[in-house]
Amino acid sequence: MSNANAYIGVDLHKLTCFITVMDEAGKIKKQTEISTDTDKVAKFFSRHRDARVAVESTMNWVPFYENLESLGCSVVLSNPLATKAIATARIKNDKVDSRVLADLLRTNFLPTAYIQPRAIRDLKELVRQRILFVEMRTRLKNRIHSVLFKNNLKHNFSNLYGVAGMQWLADLELREVYRQELDWCLAGLKALNRLIEEMETVIQKKAKLDYDCQLLMTIPGISYFSALTIKSEIGDIARFRSAKKLCSYAGLIPSTYASADKVRHGRITKRGSRWLRKILIDSITSGSRSQYKLSYFYRKLKMSKGTGKAKVATARKLCHIIFAMLTDKQPFREFTPVKQR
Repeated sequence: MSNANAYIGVDLHKLTCFITVMDEAGKIKKQTEISTDTDKVAKFFSRHRDARVAVESTMNWVPFYENLESLGCSVVLSNPLATKAIATARIKNDKVDSRVLADLLRTNFLPTAYIQPRAIRDLKELVRQRILFVEMRTRLKNRIHSVLFKNNLKHNFSNLYGVAGMQWLADLELREVYRQELDWCLAGLKALNRLIEEMETVIQKKAKLDYDCQLLMTIPGISYFSALTIKSEIGDIARFRSAKKLCSYAGLIPSTYASADKVRHGRITKRGSRWLRKILIDSITSGSRSQYKLSYFYRKLKMSKGTGKAKVATARKLCHIIFAMLTDKQPFREFTPVKQR
């Protein structure tokens, strides 16, 4: 049987996936549940190389997608929020979900999510790993402060984790349980510092070799790490038709509630890439120390609207600037008006 006009919906889970194979007329040819083991997935889909496949976007979609990609299958990733809005059902199970995915794919009604190229996915993995390790280091530092608080100890170091501060922590005389806990925290902190330094070296090298990152680093407040994070989250800027679309992807646009002639705007949507949104807002904080137009805008708005609203509004302006720079392949220029797109 030829699978050239077959459509496959996959309801993906951690250990298993439920598969529905449907023909062009909407007739179900096969429904089965298989293991997500790489070899078993490859064995099943090697018989359906010509079929179009829709995969549910779950936490473990990447290894499943890359497995099918290596087989040469045509795979799309369903957008979970939009798919749910279209295909709400009173009866919901794996069998129904996979059938709905196949049917929406067959009728071209399946809302899909953008799948970035492998090179960009690798960059994203690298920068997120660094973020994870920094968060772990912060938790360890907070634990050290907790030990000091429990022992009613105070310090006058401007940086507790500098050379003098670390030596002071190592020499403290504490009860055995607290001394042991502090030693473990200090050992973990040293190990994390070393790993983060290694990651930053790799990230810096990659940022220096990427032209888009070089452009982004001309913006005050954006370092090599911020630039590579923005690059990894955006990918190809050409996939966004306008700066407004990029702002929407960053979750920086206000939510809108409209009914009849009444329109109300609420808080920002926070949909899309939370990593991109966070790095843009962090860049505003860093760049506010520089003397340039965006920092003036931020400080002025901060006085009238408060810090939170000022950061979001300035991040939205920064988003427009980044869109223009990456589209035109031009560095940041303070006094050159940004194109209105």
